[in-house]
Amino acid sequence: MGLSMFQIKKGINLDGLAQVMSGAGVPGAAGDASLAPVGSLYLDVTNGQLYVKKSSGVGTDKWLRTQNSSDMAAALQGISWREPAKLHVTTSYADLAAATTAMNTGTLDGTAVVANDRILFENITGVSKNIFVVTGTPGSGATLVEDTNTATKGDTVYVSSGTDAGKTFNYNGTVWVQQGAASSTEIGFLKAFVGKSADGNETPDYASNNVVTDGDSLEDAISDLDAKIGQLYGTPNFIYDNTVSGNLAVLDSQLGMARTFVELFAGGGTETVVDSMRAEAGDYCIALEWSLVVKLQSDPSRLWAAKVFAVQNGTAVDFNIASILGLGTAIPGLDVSVDISGGNVRLLVNSTDPVIAYATRSMVGNVNT
Repeated sequence: MGLSMFQIKKGINLDGLAQVMSGAGVPGAAGDASLAPVGSLYLDVTNGQLYVKKSSGVGTDKWLRTQNSSDMAAALQGISWREPAKLHVTTSYADLAAATTAMNTGTLDGTAVVANDRILFENITGVSKNIFVVTGTPGSGATLVEDTNTATKGDTVYVSSGTDAGKTFNYNGTVWVQQGAASSTEIGFLKAFVGKSADGNETPDYASNNVVTDGDSLEDAISDLDAKIGQLYGTPNFIYDNTVSGNLAVLDSQLGMARTFVELFAGGGTETVVDSMRAEAGDYCIALEWSLVVKLQSDPSRLWAAKVFAVQNGTAVDFNIASILGLGTAIPGLDVSVDISGGNVRLLVNSTDPVIAYATRSMVGNVNT
């Protein structure tokens, strides 16, 4: 009769606190396994799976299957995180041989590499955008061997050294794309851009507080500015643009059409243009009116003032002078007139002696066309 190992029919009972047993199939549905105390072990003889009783009671859910290498392989299947690469090299190489020569005769990305370093190459002609492993000693005929775990869409790799040290790249199926904040250097640029002086929570400190409240967030500060600017202007008599700068430009232009002019001229019988306005047919500017004051340069107490009214049609002008006032003796040779010259309606002053003239213009007509 042949020898056999020590056998126990129903399993081992350890001081009544736990059992070690076996059976065909998942434990706990019925029989002794369903009555086993917490901590008991059960071996499924059909597939070698080992179970531990995790809670009391009847049912397969009271047992926990222990993990094995197949479980780990299945769990890791599809995870895209890869071993870190030492460098991310974007320099273009004609082929793998050219990249290998560069590695053996100098540096990659300004960094010396050693055996087993992992290099993420982007631009080797004819080669997949994959990670290569330095095999051998650089300078002594080392080679670049493509990682057997080839790049697939969704893979992520961290770069530890070189220009892109501290950055993470994700493979989109075509190229490796930098992800996230990338590096402390980039974070520094962003902090400087928004005016943040330190890490962590920081209260904004605005240089001026005319509208915004010091310490408010950027959202609140911009909201304050927006509220002060107000709604778009909706009554386009003169202002009809929808931007602040555009509206101010239009307003400036309109105010400029009614500005005050100050002209100093030598007299001597030569007409001097005190004001000039474009002459145009139609309804752009049918009529103009000036309030004009002239004083003698040598004796400011001698003044002359009047209203000068003119009407024009783009080619001809007619004018009248009314409400004439004077102080002191008459200004020698003073003469006031209006003409059209060079496409402009002009207010002219002439005198024998030097005078100073002030004129404020108003207009009649549709100045928006």
